[in-house]
Amino acid sequence: MAGLRFWLRPPRSLLVLFVIVTLMPAVTLVFLGIRLLQQDRALADQRRLEILDRAADQAVRALQQDLASTDKRLKSDALPASGIPDGAVFASLRTDTIEVVPVGRIPYYPDEPVAKEPPDAPFETLEELEFRKQDLAGALRLAVSLADSADPLIRAGALLRKARLLRKMERPEEALETYHTLAKSSAWIGGLPADLVALRGRCTVLEEQSRKAELRQEAGHIADGLRLGKWRLNRISFVRVAGQVADWSGEEIRTDPESQALASAMEWLRRSQGGEEWPAEGARVQNFGGTRITVRWISGAGWVRAFLAGPRYMEAHWLPEMQGAAAPARAFVMGYAEGPPAGLRKVKRAAAETGLPWTLLVTEPGLAGWGDNAGTRNLLLSGLALLVAMIAGVSYLIWRSTARELAVATLQSDFVAAVSHEFRTPLTSLRQFQDLLADEDVPPEKRRVYHDAEVRATDRLQRLVEELLDFGRMESGRHPYRFELLNAGSLAQEVVADFRREAAPRDFALNCAADGARCIVRADPEALSRALWNLLDNAVKYGGESRNIDVIAKRNGGAVLLTVSDHGLGIPAGERKRIFEKFVRGEAARSRNIKGTGLGLAMVKHIVEAHGGRIQVESTLGKGSAFTISLPASE
Repeated sequence: MAGLRFWLRPPRSLLVLFVIVTLMPAVTLVFLGIRLLQQDRALADQRRLEILDRAADQAVRALQQDLASTDKRLKSDALPASGIPDGAVFASLRTDTIEVVPVGRIPYYPDEPVAKEPPDAPFETLEELEFRKQDLAGALRLAVSLADSADPLIRAGALLRKARLLRKMERPEEALETYHTLAKSSAWIGGLPADLVALRGRCTVLEEQSRKAELRQEAGHIADGLRLGKWRLNRISFVRVAGQVADWSGEEIRTDPESQALASAMEWLRRSQGGEEWPAEGARVQNFGGTRITVRWISGAGWVRAFLAGPRYMEAHWLPEMQGAAAPARAFVMGYAEGPPAGLRKVKRAAAETGLPWTLLVTEPGLAGWGDNAGTRNLLLSGLALLVAMIAGVSYLIWRSTARELAVATLQSDFVAAVSHEFRTPLTSLRQFQDLLADEDVPPEKRRVYHDAEVRATDRLQRLVEELLDFGRMESGRHPYRFELLNAGSLAQEVVADFRREAAPRDFALNCAADGARCIVRADPEALSRALWNLLDNAVKYGGESRNIDVIAKRNGGAVLLTVSDHGLGIPAGERKRIFEKFVRGEAARSRNIKGTGLGLAMVKHIVEAHGGRIQVESTLGKGSAFTISLPASE
């Protein structure tokens, strides 16, 4: 605060000059640095967008190439037999046939195959014996005879009726064996493959016999076949058979949702085939039961070949391929998995502009400094910070140096004024007393009083001169000290007595308590006396309303302490360290117009330190101060 007061004192042109020379260039440099950083950031943002654009284009090209490879396989005469990852199928749909590879990827088909079934004519006599005449034995003999037919369709029909007759005749083991033989047939009976019909028949026999363990095992075979798509069933047949199996086994058949979605996509493809708006080739993403299926197809007159892929294929094949092409950016397909995190820059490629069945999003990788010229920016920031630090440091040094010089100049000015005042007072007294003594009419008794006053003024003037000369020699290190063993307590008593007689006003009470026997020190008696005198003089000046001054000399361990205490104004905490500097005078001295040169305490400090001691002050505002000289004791 003191330095700021110096700067704000007139003339204020110095402060204005300091601001112009230091702060304005600093502000200008900081402003230019910030603008440059903003431009660099804008360029970095533009660069990121360009990188994202390139990454999006690369991801699109990678997927376009993959779909072109798929189109090539679709345009071949035969569907690929291998190398089809999980979650996808190739399909060929014609008017009367459907081919799907790999087999077993879908649980049911859009429709059942057109297959020949056993004719009814060969079995008319058998059914008349069984149902109208209730001649089960005769019907069985005829069924056994027909089961030996060379026609596989007649043989399959005969085996089915033979097993039924054996059930009615309560010959379950023979019925089970007959169904086992029927399961080897490749014929279709009643819209179902013969092996599935045989398995259902065996389950019926086992259920009638309450053979639950075997029933569950046989039903499990059917359930496994349904899950693996062993039989080409349509949705209705699949649901009917699955319901029967659930009743037999007690467990519902749960198929993979993605496999069901692929089957539903096949049904949609079959329904759409040949429609008026059906394009010759294309790609589309359809949602079936919450599962997104990508369908890519080519078609002609009466046929469609298609590639159907679910989420597993997307995650295992297309997404990694797209991500690899877009790296280090992050690529997403809208509608699959989670989207990009909020707050990141992104570039969108819509399906309409790419020809792909999906909309792509490419975002930043979330890496610090990605796509950024971080090196240049860091160098710029470092340089700007260094420049600002240098300007701040230089400004601070200039501020401190100038403030110190101003403070020294002020102290010197105050010192000159104080010394002039101190000299003017005894000189004025001498001049007055000389004029009085020159008057011949002055009685002798008055002449003696004037003469004594003139002597005191002369002594005061001499002390001032000696004080200035001694302080100059002390600062230059040329002051000679004559050390000797002396009793500090006795010395203190002598100084107090002299001060009481010569310098102290009559209404001051000076109290001295000395432990003379133990206060032996090695010191210069004249210098130590001067130090005590200065402390006593300060106690009188700053005693305020109090008129008591206490001087104590005592031994404390290996040190001798000389304490001068007053009960007056006290010293503010902020001034206690600076009062021992030359020319420094406290605020109380200026506000109360207390006389002094500002050298007394500085001289005391020099003297005490030259004796190997130290001086301390304890003070409380309004209650007084205590100055303590601590000197090494001598035995």
